[in-house]
Amino acid sequence: MYMLQLFRSTEKILMRRLLSSYPVVIKSVITSAFSVSFLSVPVVYAEAEDVVYVTAADDEHYEPRGYGALRQSAATKGSAALAETPQFVSVIRRDQLDTLPAESLSKALRYSAGVASEKFGGFGNSIDFSKMRGFDADYYLDGLRVAGNSGIWGAQVDSWLLESIEAVHGPSSALYGQGGAGGVINMQSQLPQTEESHQIQFQGGNYDNNALRFDSTGALNEDETWLYRMIGSAASSGSQIENTKQSRYLIAPSVTWRPLDNLRWTVAGVYQHDPYTGYYNTLPAAALGLLPNPYGELDRHHNYSNPDHEKSGRTQQSVTSLVNWQVSDSLTLKQNLRYADVKSRVRRDFTRGFVQDNRLLTAVYQDSPSRARTLAADNQLIYKTLTGPVSHEILTGFDLQTGKLDKDWSGSQTVTFDPYGSHYRPQFTPHMTSSTSTGQTYRRYGVYMQDHLRWQQWSLILSGRYDDSSLKTTNNLSGTTQNTDTSAYSHRAGLTYTFSSGFSPWISISDSFDPVLGTDADGKAFVPTESDQTEAGVKYLSDNGDIMASLAVYELTQKNVTTHNPKNPDYYNQTGKVRSRGLEFESRMAVTPSLNLMLGYAFTDNVITESDDKSVLNKRPVQVPRHSGSLWADYRFQGRYLDGALIGAGVRYLGATQGDNTNSFTVPAVWLGDVSLRYQMDALTPELSGMELGVTISNIANTSYVAGCTSSTYCSIGNDRTVVATLNYFF
Repeated sequence: MYMLQLFRSTEKILMRRLLSSYPVVIKSVITSAFSVSFLSVPVVYAEAEDVVYVTAADDEHYEPRGYGALRQSAATKGSAALAETPQFVSVIRRDQLDTLPAESLSKALRYSAGVASEKFGGFGNSIDFSKMRGFDADYYLDGLRVAGNSGIWGAQVDSWLLESIEAVHGPSSALYGQGGAGGVINMQSQLPQTEESHQIQFQGGNYDNNALRFDSTGALNEDETWLYRMIGSAASSGSQIENTKQSRYLIAPSVTWRPLDNLRWTVAGVYQHDPYTGYYNTLPAAALGLLPNPYGELDRHHNYSNPDHEKSGRTQQSVTSLVNWQVSDSLTLKQNLRYADVKSRVRRDFTRGFVQDNRLLTAVYQDSPSRARTLAADNQLIYKTLTGPVSHEILTGFDLQTGKLDKDWSGSQTVTFDPYGSHYRPQFTPHMTSSTSTGQTYRRYGVYMQDHLRWQQWSLILSGRYDDSSLKTTNNLSGTTQNTDTSAYSHRAGLTYTFSSGFSPWISISDSFDPVLGTDADGKAFVPTESDQTEAGVKYLSDNGDIMASLAVYELTQKNVTTHNPKNPDYYNQTGKVRSRGLEFESRMAVTPSLNLMLGYAFTDNVITESDDKSVLNKRPVQVPRHSGSLWADYRFQGRYLDGALIGAGVRYLGATQGDNTNSFTVPAVWLGDVSLRYQMDALTPELSGMELGVTISNIANTSYVAGCTSSTYCSIGNDRTVVATLNYFF
């Protein structure tokens, strides 16, 4: 009773003072709550049936109606109820990926609160970058980091391969090791299933968008000890920029061996070849109406580079091993292992900026090959036990990452051309005048432990980790080598109390550090970034899981922050120290068996508090909106001729962002609308059973906007209206 009264009084204090000085309050409350929790536990022992496990659903495989999720795995490296997870987590299931516009990971994250994706809009459809709480997020696939060369040379995971996406907001180094302040976006692959299922999808759309995809899974033998899955795709399209092309060929076979009911081993391979990766470029702010220009705005659909020079491509290959062995009711062993090889080559005319009174543009031809070969492994032991009335789920792990990164860059002479004239493209023969060649080898390992304690309606998570890494950077042109060795401890502590009414208030602290892979434009290796966060929030979950809502407030700081180089946005600089405070809210509701709603809002107050450049002090970083939000609703009909048909619509608000770190100009806010239609064709006749027609429309009003800028020279346009029609056949 005393602990319950303490938590209720703590909740009142947070509500009164959180907006003004909540970081100090949270730290004090956490210290007090943890002390009281340990001191007030009775020193008696109880039988197993006396222990109350706080879970939102007894069945781990139960999924509520709509787009909500009862459980998550990324925030705790194990299946745990969202209601008892002391962190803000957004979960996107496969049904949401199939219904809403989700042709890429960035598009799939549009309706996740506080996730700023599509930062490069129509200039970056073949790359995925996301920010959470004002900082870049780290990408993971099946619990293993998607590592490689930074920037536009990185890998892109196709959304057709995914079963779900989880966005864990804030520092997560206590489990994942070296990582940034933004958080972790973990993608779960579609893996073999016992139930036989097959799907073929035909796709067409504007900008010559065409695709053929398939997905097949089932058992290979009668005993169902061998399972398979085969996923494939062939797609090509243009874009809103004339004379551009993007194409992809993908095959992903996987097989699962289940010799015992408690042992599962999956081996999955992916081969992805992108002969054309689309259009990478930028335009000056003065060309897009963000700064004064006597010549007006440029046509945003023109290609201001020579199409003969655009030959960017990428090839990705990987093999993943996933082992899960439940040795007993109390002991589970897991191992995730992946080898990946990513080759990419960026070839393009890259526009720089205006000269001569904002009339002539400058351009440089760039040829930049790269290769990243990486190996990642994560070994886990999960042990469940009791100490008196308290249950423990103890996770211990050891992970290792190693790899070799090679990247070259060659640039031509600088040329000028008139983008306002009838011949608005640069016409020249490149002569390479500058180059860099960098090789990096890295090794990272970490050991970690987490104890998830449950007592009655209390849930306490304590996590700790030690990391050690070495990085060797070689300048292949000069022959010089730079070695960097780093080590650090990371931790997290989070406390949750689950009321019978469905409300679950929580408080937590966490930190992280990240030896940043890659180099700046001069080939110099980065120093590690360090982050600290205090956070508090409350979640609500209805009895049947049909209504889920999360609210969080936080203060987060990161030192040695990497930001885009304003003179060369292909590379990064390290700015100094950035402080972020904010609020995030997300709700997913199945209002009725037919009506679903999703609502999200984020307030992000980011400020640069330390920097060598005094002009950016107390200014807001680029590409971070102060306000952002979204609302989605869809309705599924019942009855003859409309049975199973769905109509959905959503609106997104992308708040204004700063155009450069000195805040000399602003990128305006914009409202965007999306629509989704689905029709089950067996409503017409049983002979069409298994066939579904679908249409998704993004930016239905075809609003012209700027996605973001990193400086007055480098801005990206937003995505125009995209219409995609699909014909699915399930059998």
